Amino acid sequence: MIVQVVDSRHSSLLFRTASWVVTGLSVVALMGCSLFSGRESAAIRYDHPLTIQLQSDPSIAGAQLTYQDACGQKQSLPISAPLQEMLTRKTGRVFEKVLTAGTKSPLVPDGYVDASLGLSHVDLVIPRKVNKSYPARVTLGLAFAYTTVEGKVLYSKKIQSIGRGEVDVTEASCEVKGLDTIALEAMGLVTDGMALQLGTASKIIDAAQARQANRSKPVAASALSAPVAPQPGSAVSASSSADEPATLTFRSIVRNENHHQVLNAGEVVAIEVEVKNEGPGTARSVELSVIATPSLLDQIPEIVSIGDLHPGEVKHLMLNGKVGRIKDAVQEELTLILRAGSPMVQLPPAKKFLVEMKPESVAGAMELPVDVDHLPKQPGLLKQPKAIGLAIGVGRFRENDIPRVKYAARDAQFMAKYLVSIGGISSDRVRTLVDAHALKSDLTEALEEWLPGQVDPTTVVYVSVTGRGVVDSATGAVSIMLFDSTATSGARLYSLRRLQESLVKLPIQQAIVMLDLSLESATGQKSDGPIAPLWEQGAHGTEKIMWMVGNRGVQESHNYDPGKHGLFTYQLLKGLTGSADFDKDGTILAGELCAYAKGQVIKAAHEQYDSEQEPLCLPGPGQGAVVRLQPVARFK
Repeated sequence: MIVQVVDSRHSSLLFRTASWVVTGLSVVALMGCSLFSGRESAAIRYDHPLTIQLQSDPSIAGAQLTYQDACGQKQSLPISAPLQEMLTRKTGRVFEKVLTAGTKSPLVPDGYVDASLGLSHVDLVIPRKVNKSYPARVTLGLAFAYTTVEGKVLYSKKIQSIGRGEVDVTEASCEVKGLDTIALEAMGLVTDGMALQLGTASKIIDAAQARQANRSKPVAASALSAPVAPQPGSAVSASSSADEPATLTFRSIVRNENHHQVLNAGEVVAIEVEVKNEGPGTARSVELSVIATPSLLDQIPEIVSIGDLHPGEVKHLMLNGKVGRIKDAVQEELTLILRAGSPMVQLPPAKKFLVEMKPESVAGAMELPVDVDHLPKQPGLLKQPKAIGLAIGVGRFRENDIPRVKYAARDAQFMAKYLVSIGGISSDRVRTLVDAHALKSDLTEALEEWLPGQVDPTTVVYVSVTGRGVVDSATGAVSIMLFDSTATSGARLYSLRRLQESLVKLPIQQAIVMLDLSLESATGQKSDGPIAPLWEQGAHGTEKIMWMVGNRGVQESHNYDPGKHGLFTYQLLKGLTGSADFDKDGTILAGELCAYAKGQVIKAAHEQYDSEQEPLCLPGPGQGAVVRLQPVARFK
């Protein structure tokens, strides 16, 4: 059984036991060097008269950065040792004594500092292997908390920092040089930030002053017994937040290797779970119970320990297993139940999944088409008064020699209707641009003039684009073709980078971008061969954008003639009617919608068209981005 730790956005680490990352604490972003220097900050010392035990989460013991080398191969850069060393050294600037794991000391700690790895991501794009330097950025997050020996949390915080620089690549090797230096800068920044936060926290300062005052007082003989450090799962004193009620909520998604809703014998299955404590008290000894048949539970334990959840804390877990042997097609029920050891915990209802399981040799039956042009009789219950939508569909072009996209205009028109009826957006906040009314100037005006005047920090922006796209043969950059675009010039194309930059600049909460594009290589460009489209731009602020890409390769996207829509858009619309509600809780999340559409498109392309079309969801499952949890439909 492998349990996967999921960080806050892009990276994950594998362990053989259940490991957790704190992701629900308040965020302080330490960007660049305006607050901290990448050099040693020896002058910043606090030396609070406290002895603390530094407890590092297993996520730090296995910390590594993943990236693609100059040959496009996945590589890992271990950062555990320098990160652990910096944590110990920087914590030593804050407190008088620091005890670490394995330290033999007669000293009894006054408190505990727990640290875990949050976001860990490398932004690095190497288009080709040449003698050149490329910009790189390493983002690291750190969650930490100070807890007294009585179990009271005096301070908790989540911060992140960014190291920037350049890496060197040569045409003779796949090796990327210089990334370790950038990683060290990021580690130095984030551990400096932790030291500053702990050193200036008022409750910790009060505890240090009380400790200093107690040192000068005479101590009665009966009071000389040493305090006992709390053990995981043990009861805490009445003054602890455990005496206050805790309220647990959780979300879960079941994913499978073949990306559709039928599990075959031997197929890999992943259960992704997010648990949050929304109450004022601490939930102690929380565990997840997984109930299903042995064939579905193969390699997945029945009980998974989650541990304690402090107020506002969120923990993510991904359980990986494999479907066992199946003789006949069956439908099984998978049930997930949360339990807690402390009595004052309000637990959520169980999550139940109906899973269809088939032997590998049994082919899936062809699904009958659903008429997505008829909106559900039951209107959506989701209300998004601040949300805004933009639906663009270009199926015909001013130049007659550009191939038409059969259902692009209809896709945009019905997506706009769904954003209103299912997405709960006011009709006057949804704009539709189709065919001759979708010139480059129209899109520029909508995205860069109209949209900025409609949004605020609570706004969720939905952008749907159907039609045709062009891939630059040298860089892989993708651009949208508008009605007035030409086959030989890029002057009237609108690039996805420009679209991304327009969204990043907006003071919005999140953005969902849905792209159903047939892709072709730009004409008139010399190339050694086809280049893969560049979907991940890697710019700052992209963590608030989710991309649902219907076709990740240079090819024509399939039409779904029975449904009279592009295949990907048809599956998005179908998913929004309720089919994408994997956990049957009545709410469809952005991550669920994209995962559903992706699985259905892959399946339909293989079974009905005897070809391939693979959608893309960015950020992907398990990458922890909050934007994946954005509700896009609700029915109960």
